[in-house]
Amino acid sequence: MALADPTSGSAADVSALLPKAFYSPGEVAALASLSNSTVLNYIHEGRLAAVRLSERTYRIPRKAVIRLLGLEAAEPTRIEDPSGTVSI
Repeated sequence: MALADPTSGSAADVSALLPKAFYSPGEVAALASLSNSTVLNYIHEGRLAAVRLSERTYRIPRKAVIRLLGLEAAEPTRIEDPSGTVSI
């Protein structure tokens, strides 16, 4: 189940797309169109948060999957110009 357009998802869409609280590396690989090895490398490098259940078993929380897929809304950046002018 690969994603068609991950940038157009609202919070409700994300919940429908990712209903489980935790995902296996294989499930995350399928969602992100990556190989299982890449997902495991991300976990070992600290680029992807995961819970280690045993020596060879990991589970990835929904929030980490959302971050990896780029589905979370970007925080708006507030830029203040004390002079009140804009240069182009």
